[in-house]
Amino acid sequence: MSLGDFVPYGEAMVVTAAAIIIGYRSLSLRGVLVDRPYRTRALWTAIGAFSLVAFFGAGFLDAFYPATSVEGVIVEAIAWGFVFLVVYGWVATSIEVAISADYFNRDALSWKRGGKIATIAALLVSYIAASLPPWWIPPQYQDPGATAITLVFFGVSVYSAIVLAITVRRIVDRSIRNYTKWVLISIVLLFGGVFTTGTSELGDLLGVALSVAWILSMNHSVTTLAIRTRALPT
Repeated sequence: MSLGDFVPYGEAMVVTAAAIIIGYRSLSLRGVLVDRPYRTRALWTAIGAFSLVAFFGAGFLDAFYPATSVEGVIVEAIAWGFVFLVVYGWVATSIEVAISADYFNRDALSWKRGGKIATIAALLVSYIAASLPPWWIPPQYQDPGATAITLVFFGVSVYSAIVLAITVRRIVDRSIRNYTKWVLISIVLLFGGVFTTGTSELGDLLGVALSVAWILSMNHSVTTLAIRTRALPT
């Protein structure tokens, strides 16, 4: 087995084990947090921890159910739809609770005035286009279409990360700002791993490094969230 064959499986096993631990810590912490916004943060931190696992799972399903039949198209549409639902839910919720933590509740890059709706619409249209059976699309349009869809997802990712970064700088509460900062780092690392893994052998190695950094940042976000509890976790 070559390095290129081993890396995805090894990375998936390590990330899955780490995500289970991080998710368990987040859900356990949610049970002792006092305020509802903090409980929401803990819940979506756990969901965010499983987002990369869902990404790996959908990728492995591609090998068993290639989009060359109706069954394959349906399975891939459901699997990848769940991945993007989880990831976007984690990102959007992180932005919402970060904005609510700002004393002046200021908007960032028109997120509340249409930016959120625009990102949902862009992702929905792009996802429907990506889920169409390949035999419906003429060959000359397949590569340009895939590139356009990738650019849309990349643009939405960058926009969301910038909105969250701006909001982080506006939060006065140092504890919440520190937690949100680590969430932002985790989101950026997640998107970095998604856009590099599978591009080349070097990209796979970079994806491994980003996955390790993602694990550390997610774990640190849980640690910084351990405030305002009935009893500190041991």
